[in-house]
Parts: sequence; C-alpha cells; structure tokens
Amino acid sequence: MANTFRHGQVKIANEILDQLAIRACKEINGVHNSDDSTNKINLQNQDPKASIGFIEDKLNIDLTVFLDKNVNVRKTVKDIQENVIRIIETMTGISVGRVNVNIAKLEI
Repeated sequence: MANTFRHGQVKIANEILDQLAIRACKEINGVHNSDDSTNKINLQNQDPKASIGFIEDKLNIDLTVFLDKNVNVRKTVKDIQENVIRIIETMTGISVGRVNVNIAKLEI
C-alpha cells in the first residue's frame, strides 16, 4: 500500500500490515499465544494469523485466532476488532474497512 504525502511517498508492505494486525490482536486479554503456553505436548503454532486485502481503497483484515478458556467470546472479538482498527489507522493512516475474526479453537 502506498500513501503520498507532501514530501514524498511511503510504501508499506502487506507483511508489515499483517504483523501490525497480529501484534494488535495479541494485546487483547483472552487471545492465546504459544509463547506463554507451558504445554509443550502440542507444538503446533497457535499464534494469531492475518491476511490482508484491499477493497475500494479500504483495508480488509482476516484474522484467525485461538482464544483462552473462560473468555467472553463476543467481548474478546469486539476488543480485537477495535484494537486492530485503532493500531492500523494510527500507525499507517490507512482506513480499515473490516476486521473479520475467525476463532479456530478455544484453548483449555
């Protein structure tokens, strides 16, 4: 994605937008991170994953997350969406159209 400013142009790779969305997602309580898991039996990477797309000059983000047990799923998803929009728009100036959250699993 490229933005033009008074003194030049800035290009942001989609991978950077992916990482910003994942970082914003990890900041929310209830999102499971493999970093803080003490269970070494399941070695599958369970960090959030992001996919970026653009529709009508707006950024659309698809997130896949694992949630911890005993969380309010509805509230957690709303918090994820709001935090991702805030972080992306504040750090890049790119308008976010949608943040779709797919819950892959509830960790027990």
